[in-house]
Amino acid sequence: MNGTYLTPPRGPLVLACLIALSPFRLASSAAEVVRPIARVVSASPVSLEPSLSFQDCRRAAEAGDPGAQCRLASMYYVGEGVAADLPVAVVWYRRAAQGGDSQAQTVLGMLHENGDGVARDPASAAVWFRLAALQGDADAQFSLGGLCHDGVGLPVDLPAAQAWYRKAALQGHASAQAKLGAMCFLGEGLPMDKPDKPQAGMWFRQAAGQGDAYAQGCLGLMLALGDGVPKDPVEACALLFRARAGGNEEAALTLTEVLRVMSPAQLAESRRRAGAAGN
Repeated sequence: MNGTYLTPPRGPLVLACLIALSPFRLASSAAEVVRPIARVVSASPVSLEPSLSFQDCRRAAEAGDPGAQCRLASMYYVGEGVAADLPVAVVWYRRAAQGGDSQAQTVLGMLHENGDGVARDPASAAVWFRLAALQGDADAQFSLGGLCHDGVGLPVDLPAAQAWYRKAALQGHASAQAKLGAMCFLGEGLPMDKPDKPQAGMWFRQAAGQGDAYAQGCLGLMLALGDGVPKDPVEACALLFRARAGGNEEAALTLTEVLRVMSPAQLAESRRRAGAAGN
């Protein structure tokens, strides 16, 4: 691309970078719980036909099919084919989880983590997450990584957090990729706590490509500063546009600083890449 890359003012950007790259745990919320539950509802276990009615599903669940039990629990949770009934949903999730269904184990862990339909119990959440994570469930691996990182329900164990985030990230879990990028940037869980910024940039890039606003903001900041990756203010600005659109407030603040040093040609190219002509 033609044009001179201008150097942004470092003070405000460095501060914003530190804020955006601080260790963090996504807030436990109903939305965070609904994501895997929605996936469970939409996914038909191999033992079931997707067109099974509530009554057919209930019969299969009562016959002891863990997949049917998990699907029935999800029907009760969201009110699909039956009135929503959270206590009954919990009963069926627990039966399915005890029968070895990894999706039910993951959801039951999230319910315990959030106190949704059960008493909040991070230690029990960790038990269910671990069972599902060992079966390869990416949501459970991500959640278990968060508990290990924050010392919630488990002792703080940054190498274990790294390991579980990495397992989920390798399965394409965008939030795990973003968290793993943050840990690599800060050196958390790495030998001698030494940061690995190129690896951080790689994971942020993968998560950003999936639309993760946190990763977009972090990678945009790294590119703006040339910190761990080659400096590229045009791509940085494009990423910050996307991050701001996704609700990343730190990215919005930093974007203001970056825009001050962008040439008109660079800004036009950033807008084109971001697909954000209205920004």
